[in-house]
Amino acid sequence: MERNDTQYRKWLEFIGDVLHQPARSPHFEEQLLSLLTESFFGACCTRNQVQHHWDNRIINCWPAGYIPEKPPGDFDFRNQPLLRWHAVTRITDPQSIGRVPAAIANAGIKREWDELARPWNVNHQLSIPLQLGSEDLHSYLVQRPDDFSEQEFDLARLLQPVLTGLTRYLALALISAAASRQNAEQELTLREMAILTLLSKGLTAESLARRLGISSRTAEKHLEHIYRKLDVRDRLMAVQRAYQFGLLEPPEDAVGGWHDSMRLES
Repeated sequence: MERNDTQYRKWLEFIGDVLHQPARSPHFEEQLLSLLTESFFGACCTRNQVQHHWDNRIINCWPAGYIPEKPPGDFDFRNQPLLRWHAVTRITDPQSIGRVPAAIANAGIKREWDELARPWNVNHQLSIPLQLGSEDLHSYLVQRPDDFSEQEFDLARLLQPVLTGLTRYLALALISAAASRQNAEQELTLREMAILTLLSKGLTAESLARRLGISSRTAEKHLEHIYRKLDVRDRLMAVQRAYQFGLLEPPEDAVGGWHDSMRLES
């Protein structure tokens, strides 16, 4: 029970982090995969897209590069137990290889997959499909050497709408951030970008004026223009907005702090 409370807290903290800083969504995919791996004691976790002609693509993997994108040899994905389950039944509820009935994947099919996947300790998989209304199957796969419990299935069912919602939200955030970045890049002059960069290093208006060889009054005017174009009120918000739009690269500790703490706890 104590572990469940800890995991629920981590998921709530993660969702809060996503909602607070949506424009940094490229970093959240790796964090999400890491949290799923931890939550289900997985060896690894992947996000997959399977097209209608059985073309299985690994979109992302945690740990990175843990398994090959394509299995060795000439493995036919029509013999992958979970893919057979979803293709035949069209059911998009969470499912594991161990629960796929023999009528869909018989003992020989499961044994073939087990032999292929055992070197990476991923012979058991839990699929959490994303209910996106797409013809393609989008899902998160938690993979490990042993089967999944009923309690873990309860957690997977609980997380399924959360994962679907996060996927939709982050996709919209990326589009919005890209549009905002393009608008800001078009509006900010080279001099204003230079001032914005100096602001991110903690320089005051007087200091950056000296650095650029301009008067303090001119520097203040540039700041006013930057605030207006970024729709902010002060220098702290201007720098934060520049990070969100991707105009400036955030410091390593700002981007990786949450994720690094997760690695240490794992």
